Amino acid sequence: MRPAEEEIGNLLPLILFSILWYSTLGVSIVENGFQPGLILFLAAGLLPLYQAFMSIRRALFYRRQRAEAVALGRPARGRIVGISREDVPYYTSGKHRRLRYRRYYYLEVEVADPDTGIVSRIRSQGYRRPIHRYLGSDQVSVYTDKSGWKHYLENFQWKERRGDPDIFGGSCDFEEAHPGAERIGQFLFTAVLVLMLLHMFFRF
Repeated sequence: MRPAEEEIGNLLPLILFSILWYSTLGVSIVENGFQPGLILFLAAGLLPLYQAFMSIRRALFYRRQRAEAVALGRPARGRIVGISREDVPYYTSGKHRRLRYRRYYYLEVEVADPDTGIVSRIRSQGYRRPIHRYLGSDQVSVYTDKSGWKHYLENFQWKERRGDPDIFGGSCDFEEAHPGAERIGQFLFTAVLVLMLLHMFFRF
């Protein structure tokens, strides 16, 4: 489980959508010939691919930063002492922009300096999923980058069974009570696209 900035996300729906998009345009070109108006639709099909490319590029950039901090060695011992949640506003793209919110979960960690033993408190990067619901222990390793400002959590101890008690007790949040809801939605969307592709190519 990675912080939101390091997630690549589920790119399969975007790729399948692009395949479906260009397949439809290809069939239209074969049946009716190429029309100048199709140039706009051909260009529009590149948007999901560009979005996937930028998502991968961004995630790899932040993952390299983590790897550099871990490579410095000397992890500090950390103890997770709390969690916080924020709903960050953003506007949707397109002509009709709407205000939406992304929910992020943060871990509050007390870190003991390996040299002095002095304890300080840091805040983790934001996670899209309620990471605290999957932890079996409050112990964690903390790596710090060269600047000394950015910290990375490693060596989480996960629950052995999903039904094990949470380290901070239960929660009444809908997203946390149903951690697989987003994945189910992605699966259904992908399944619909696959069936449309099969119907187009095999006419079953």
